[in-house]
Amino acid sequence: MQTFLFYDIETSGLNPAFDQILTFACIRTDLSLNEISREEIVVRLRDDIVPSPGAFLTHRLDAQILETGICEYDAALKIHALLNTPQTISIGYNSLGFDDEFLRFLFYRNLLDPYSHQFAGGCGRMDMLPVTLIYYLFCPQALLWPVLDNGQPTMKLEHLTRQNKFKTSGRAHEAMSDVESVVGLVKAFSKHGKIWSYVQGFFDKNADYKRLNSLGNSKLSKTYGMELALMVSVSFGANCNYMAPVVYVGSSVHYKNQNLWIRLDEEGVFERIDESLGVYNLISIRKKPGDQWFILPVLERFWEKLSPVSQAVCMRNLDVIKQNISRFEKTVTLHQNFKYSQVPDIDPDADLYQGGFFSFKEKKEMAAFHDAEAESRNRIVRNFQSDRIRMLAQRILVRNFNEKPGSVPEFHAHLKCLCGDDLTSSVKGYKEDVKLTCAKALEEVKKIEKDGMQSTDSEQKDLLTWLKAHIQNQSVFFADPF
Repeated sequence: MQTFLFYDIETSGLNPAFDQILTFACIRTDLSLNEISREEIVVRLRDDIVPSPGAFLTHRLDAQILETGICEYDAALKIHALLNTPQTISIGYNSLGFDDEFLRFLFYRNLLDPYSHQFAGGCGRMDMLPVTLIYYLFCPQALLWPVLDNGQPTMKLEHLTRQNKFKTSGRAHEAMSDVESVVGLVKAFSKHGKIWSYVQGFFDKNADYKRLNSLGNSKLSKTYGMELALMVSVSFGANCNYMAPVVYVGSSVHYKNQNLWIRLDEEGVFERIDESLGVYNLISIRKKPGDQWFILPVLERFWEKLSPVSQAVCMRNLDVIKQNISRFEKTVTLHQNFKYSQVPDIDPDADLYQGGFFSFKEKKEMAAFHDAEAESRNRIVRNFQSDRIRMLAQRILVRNFNEKPGSVPEFHAHLKCLCGDDLTSSVKGYKEDVKLTCAKALEEVKKIEKDGMQSTDSEQKDLLTWLKAHIQNQSVFFADPF
């Protein structure tokens, strides 16, 4: 039976490769939104995670709560099983932009398939944030729409929940409360059956491809000889009604699942020229089938949702392209051949994308690790042929099963890097970012103490006191993590 699994997470920070999921909550329903089951998982804060003060002041998880949790490895197994239950459609709010990447890295560093919940066994994903934008634009009667003091609409889940009085059991930024909000949102949307069926197609790769292949049929596309569309995304902002005209410029040469688009409503974008290369200095949008970038055809009823300014700028830019087609095509070729830079000293925790899919041999070693008795895992791990599987497995043992950091020299060095802010010894991520250190976290605490205490309540003040002491203790431990 196909089911929906509504879920939400709270995390130790914003970096999916280096931060940690701390709570996972979910509600499973049938397709008519009748609840089948619900579950909450609390995860112990790992010793090697320096907590981000901003994140903790938002979700308010403290030591008392986190000490009741299970280890990350056991949590990963449980969450992976929930999302990979056959015929499960997992649903969150801004989940494709945040939660799902945290899940991928959680699964990856715990030697589980990071992608199977997206496609295997009839499973799939949906994200209600872009869906909410479609209802805001084309079915406004579905909800009461909150407005900020400056008169602009807001798509924050907590505001939508309050405005529409969705029934929840806790406060905003508690995982289960946010899950209940998303269920309430979908109940409101599903009452409008035609559009509800249509938006589900955005997350079906075959349906998404079919829609993309029909873009050339619009009047504007035929006039300019290009595949033009309207793209919906919260990243465009309320000023342009969350929608922008775009032109399809082909697929990436090196990343076959990426389709490339160039936004057409930005004033002066075709005046910025890289003279050394003879191309326009612009950024392309890289869309994957079934992701959170929604594509609509340039039909009159959609086009009229654009602001008059966006429409005018789009038409001017199309004329510029037509008059400078050689430079435009050279620009497109450059973007099609773009490759992400390799990070030579990337940390194993962050090597999900650069390292590529797990090989068949690696999957056999992963299975051997999961199947082994606890007391024999250390011996099995030492014989693994894959360097990354061996390193990840050793980290699992240290983080979850009381293996001493000193017995794993590579991870021992990793911990020592977390003391200070020496960039030459930082733990490097896949975006050439770095893992949060104690020094940087304490700087953030000091800044909050200096500038932000007036906006904190008593509970947050207590939390800040605990965070400061916890991070200072970590600094001592990381200096000599034996």
